[in-house]
Amino acid sequence: MHEINMLEIVKVSKTFSQPDGNVKVLDQVNFDLPSAASAALLGESGSGKSTLLHLIAGLDKPDSGDILLDGELVSSFSDRQWNALRRSDLSLIFQQFHLIPTLDVMDNIQLQSRLAGAVDQELLVYLITRLGLSALSKRLPHQLSGGQQQRVAIARALLHRPSLVLADEPTGNLDGETSRSVIQLLLELTRETGSGLLIVTHSQEMAGYMDHRWHLSGGRLSRRSNASLEN
Repeated sequence: MHEINMLEIVKVSKTFSQPDGNVKVLDQVNFDLPSAASAALLGESGSGKSTLLHLIAGLDKPDSGDILLDGELVSSFSDRQWNALRRSDLSLIFQQFHLIPTLDVMDNIQLQSRLAGAVDQELLVYLITRLGLSALSKRLPHQLSGGQQQRVAIARALLHRPSLVLADEPTGNLDGETSRSVIQLLLELTRETGSGLLIVTHSQEMAGYMDHRWHLSGGRLSRRSNASLEN
């Protein structure tokens, strides 16, 4: 039996209006991500990487083409359907951590799962232990380092066991050593929880940790091998 990809993008296009004319950011883009796999999306600034991620997350709509998650056509979802999907099967991690400043670490981590209706207490304890957050559970975001805040965001993203985690430059505000530590933990935890992972990054090093690598240029998407990353 043919395995359904966790994520499939079919001939997706997106154009933005600019003062000097229309700009086609995505042009008939095709992409697939197998279940529980990881992929990096590379490309220059302004190439459309974040735009594609936002389309996959339902934060924007394609001009044409289809987006399927676990075999279900989601690109035609209503806002209400997208909100429900993001609460249950999708998680987003951004360069800015987007923690609630008045909530402590533990409440920030549980926020999305509470919105989804339940908190897996066993997984909660496991995540805060693996991410080194146990001693920080009562701290507010401003009392944490950048790396600690991103670990809180990762725990929040994984607690409801999403099918797919979308990360937009998740280590962009972190130093090199902290970035490597955060990415390795994110990869380990998504594999352990069975979540797929799609990361937008400028970093060839970060991309090298992923199962699959894609490059976006001129509105078109192409696969990259390990050898091409080294050149």
